[in-house]
Amino acid sequence: MGRKSQAGWPALLLGFRLHLEAQGRRPKTVANYLRDVAAFARSCPSPPAQVTPQDIAAYLAERRQQVSAKTVREQALALRRFFRWCVSEGELRRDPTQGLRLPSFRTPVMPAYTRSEVQRLLMACDRRRLLGLRDYAMVVVLFDSGVRVGELCSMTCEGLDWERGVARVVGKTGPREVPLGRNALEALLRYMRRWGIEAGPVWRGERGPLTESGVLQAIKRLCYRSGVEAKGVHAFRRAAAIEMKRAGMNDSDILEILGWHSLTMLKRYTAQEARTLAFRAHQQYSPGDRLKWPSLRVP
Repeated sequence: MGRKSQAGWPALLLGFRLHLEAQGRRPKTVANYLRDVAAFARSCPSPPAQVTPQDIAAYLAERRQQVSAKTVREQALALRRFFRWCVSEGELRRDPTQGLRLPSFRTPVMPAYTRSEVQRLLMACDRRRLLGLRDYAMVVVLFDSGVRVGELCSMTCEGLDWERGVARVVGKTGPREVPLGRNALEALLRYMRRWGIEAGPVWRGERGPLTESGVLQAIKRLCYRSGVEAKGVHAFRRAAAIEMKRAGMNDSDILEILGWHSLTMLKRYTAQEARTLAFRAHQQYSPGDRLKWPSLRVP
């Protein structure tokens, strides 16, 4: 018969970290899990083998008074994953998080530029000037492809395939290809031609390759000139997701374009459009409208 492990928190946290890394989890994800479990360990006087469901419940109840419901949910998920791993490793006989109900929370509406705001930003670009041409192309590419700011800055001339309309980028999920529409390709080619960019980084400033901070400053200046509320660079990514969803693109295609592996982020990004899209879909697929009603006979 097995026995409860005598392993302490440091040894189990080390094993848990190696397990997550072996699964290919991103460094940030690993760090977040370890941070949340370590925080619980510091507050719990019991060794891992003696943690009870009541200990977990009391800790999460206390955290609800200190942080948002979303953060509490993430901490609960980290604890559940950790203790399930302990059971699978034979370190514990029973998972103290079994039966734990995860806190629910309403997904907040995330800021995104509207189509009219993007048009105003483009109108604020003085294309008679080199910087105006660059900013115009940058806004169109961000809105069209939904690339992250780091991916935008990673674009190189060598990674552009004009025939296929594809740009190779590198970001937090690694290298990937993103498609560009005709308007984005035209604006990009015009900018590169006027700037004389034929090799190396695509996006340039007056002092060299454009950085993520440089992109943010350029967008802030455009927002100021156009009177559009500054929502950051990532708001273009959310706007792209909303526009693709609104246009009828299926979810699997949107995931592929934006480099996601699950619907979680798509649902978060399009939360503000969900009701409108659902009602529009009902008009198209109304069950009642699809019935063949019998003709009415007047008695």
